[in-house]
Amino acid sequence: TGDGWRVSLTTLMNERVAIGGAIPQQGSGPIREAVRLWNALSPDRKDSATKDRLMQLWSRAEVARLTNIRAGQSRKMGVPGPEGSIGKMVSADLNKETYEFCIDLLGADGMLYGSYEFVRPDSAMSFDSIPKAFLRARANSIEGGTSEVMRNILGERVLGLPGDVRVDREMPWSKVPRN
Repeated sequence: TGDGWRVSLTTLMNERVAIGGAIPQQGSGPIREAVRLWNALSPDRKDSATKDRLMQLWSRAEVARLTNIRAGQSRKMGVPGPEGSIGKMVSADLNKETYEFCIDLLGADGMLYGSYEFVRPDSAMSFDSIPKAFLRARANSIEGGTSEVMRNILGERVLGLPGDVRVDREMPWSKVPRN
């Protein structure tokens, strides 16, 4: 008894690694869709600002991939770190921004949502359309702990920044006043 919080934290940490710790092949996943859409654009739509945005997303995807490789090697050696939380937060933000970019490249077609029929995907992150992937990417910032919670965890536990002021910190949960 009394291990509930420890078990919950362990479960969340494993979930974060599962969500943000995947090691995809270089140039795969959401960034592949962005590159595919870029390549399909007519030359008059390929301006330098859009290309720069694509290259920033590609670079961030590659940094996340390489970080996940390093984190995986550390975990194999029994040295877990904050990489699960970092990877989860980074992948959530990157997925949202990449699919937002894809929707921008699609223009008005990005507003079309083909069908609401349920189709079982081949994998957790496979989608039959960019608009569906765009909408689903919003959930990445919630599952496994919100991106805001991840930022607090990283700030307090990794960087040693002061936490939020809590007047109920020493109070048992059953005594905490609630609305």
